[in-house]
Amino acid sequence: MRERGFDQAQDAVAAFPGVIVGNNPISPTSYSMRGFTGNQITVLRDGVYLGPANFINRPANSFNVESVEVLKGVASLLHGQGAIGGVVDIRTKEPSFGPTRFDAFVNGGSFGTINLGVGVGAQLSDDLAARLDVSRSRSSGFVKNTPSDSLNLTASLLWRPLENFSVKLGMDFLDDNMSPYYGTPLVPLAYARSPMGGVISSTSGLVLDQTMRFNNYNVGDALLATTQFMPTAHVVYKPTGEIAFTDDAYYFFADRKWQNAETYTFLGANNGRTDALGNPIPAGSIARDRFYVYHDQHKLGNTLTMTVDRPIFGFDNKFLLGADVNSTHFVRDRGFPSASIADYVDAWNPSQGTWGLYAGEWPIRRAPTRIDDYAGLFEDVLALRPDLKLVTGARYEFERLDRVNYNQNGTFSNTTSFRRNFRPFNFRVGMIYDVTKDISFYGQYTTAKDPIGSAIYVVNAAQNFNLSSSRQYEVGAKASFQDGKGEATLALYEIHRANILTQTTQNTASDIGSQMSRGVEASANFLITPQWKVSVNAAYAYARYGFFVDPATLVIGTGNRPPNVPTWTANLWTSYSNIADLPFDAGFGLRFVDSRAGNNANTLFLESYVVADVGLTYHVTPGVDAMFRVNNLFDKTYVNWAEVSYPGEVILGAPRSITFGLTMKF
Repeated sequence: MRERGFDQAQDAVAAFPGVIVGNNPISPTSYSMRGFTGNQITVLRDGVYLGPANFINRPANSFNVESVEVLKGVASLLHGQGAIGGVVDIRTKEPSFGPTRFDAFVNGGSFGTINLGVGVGAQLSDDLAARLDVSRSRSSGFVKNTPSDSLNLTASLLWRPLENFSVKLGMDFLDDNMSPYYGTPLVPLAYARSPMGGVISSTSGLVLDQTMRFNNYNVGDALLATTQFMPTAHVVYKPTGEIAFTDDAYYFFADRKWQNAETYTFLGANNGRTDALGNPIPAGSIARDRFYVYHDQHKLGNTLTMTVDRPIFGFDNKFLLGADVNSTHFVRDRGFPSASIADYVDAWNPSQGTWGLYAGEWPIRRAPTRIDDYAGLFEDVLALRPDLKLVTGARYEFERLDRVNYNQNGTFSNTTSFRRNFRPFNFRVGMIYDVTKDISFYGQYTTAKDPIGSAIYVVNAAQNFNLSSSRQYEVGAKASFQDGKGEATLALYEIHRANILTQTTQNTASDIGSQMSRGVEASANFLITPQWKVSVNAAYAYARYGFFVDPATLVIGTGNRPPNVPTWTANLWTSYSNIADLPFDAGFGLRFVDSRAGNNANTLFLESYVVADVGLTYHVTPGVDAMFRVNNLFDKTYVNWAEVSYPGEVILGAPRSITFGLTMKF
């Protein structure tokens, strides 16, 4: 991450084969992999599942992060509901015994961006070590009046009085305000003043207008803020060399607020339309809504596992048995004006205005939800031969859901409130065959069920929200070569998912049918010389809906491509150190993302793009580096993400930016 200049952890995730990241304020930092997006990608923080990715995920400062791990494909066995396309685990820095370590960095550049970080890790005594990292990030944004900032503090204390016993206490605190850029409106070609080519294609004649690219159509007092913290306790006890117990306890609290004008619809003609105050809307305007949603989330959980590494009937075997218990209390407050259009702004010269108050929004509509989850799981790796292993596992869960809705006048809504129990069972079976000490083949079959994603917080009692079921077939190979100087991976997969519950508008969710994907992923890393490194990966994904009807538009999408899923993606990164025996390093990267559907009807497509990045590092002294980086070197205009429930706009990627920085490690 440091070498490639990734200031945020999600930038590192996008470097994995077949993964794209969307800077989506509706569902912050959305991921797409293996044909699936949003809540079908589980996001963990230090291995802890905090909730549906569309709710809990936030931009994460990379300075506090030790590593980013990605597990592809169906993984509900390990992490419970929601893990269909894969799992992203963001791991924060940990304390260690040894010399005291200091880390610091500062960088700044285009769009008023400034990033700061300072950290220290120290051994306090023979059995006590600690780590503290604090980072601050702010930016004015590449779109007018779209500032963002975040403060992240991570701290941990490791107590190891015995070689076989340790306790680590941690705290992760985040306070942020995300960019209020919700997208650039789509305009009919007949009304566009300066249409952009090669960015989108639309069967209904919609285009993007160059003169609107850097306009902010949100209100001037927009709010996209969160305060969250998570204390954790990690205990490891190894009574023997063959048996280990691990216990992870945590508490998570988050207070999130969205208060914005979020949907932007271009109106080429008036047609008698009025805003919420009865004002006629002139032609050439952007009609806006108002929407607020507040989250108050509390989650308490504990995971206990026992690992036994002991032969069975003469065969080497490693067995894990675990229990996972957690409880979530979630209160969602939300509101809309009674009118479908709150107000309007000029399409080409918007005056942002304020959020204001509109009839129908107040008082708040409250929906408390409680989810209690009890799970038992096991995994086993049995060595049938020295070169052949059988891998099995299973997970059984009991989930109790209690969803309460209140009407706008504060009375209990008996017709929409409900209680339900779920009992998902998932399993995995696979084989690993070591052809040589450097080449391994594997194959696996995995199932998953994921009933309680973010859509469950908007569904009502009369709607169908049974378990979604998935299955995955995967085969692949892993290899190392040139005495460990190179490595390569190859994976082929097919995933089927049925009975999908998804959010289709701001405040509704429905069962949309089925979805499948199949594809191939390949990656390779080479150390060509001691100074020259190359990393390359590519992925192909064929993803389609099975039976599918979009209840929001009644569009029959059977056989269509799911939105934000590219057919091809590829990454290249190469770096050369100590150029001409001078303390200079240089790195160059290319990223290719193929065209993607922008809606369920497949009437809008986001065109393919290639983005180039370049970086230079000068080693001032041992432990002190000066860095220069250019992102989007050729200033490519492209669409980063399209939100299905906001069909009138798309989110553009950032133009070329320049960053200077200094890092220190002592």
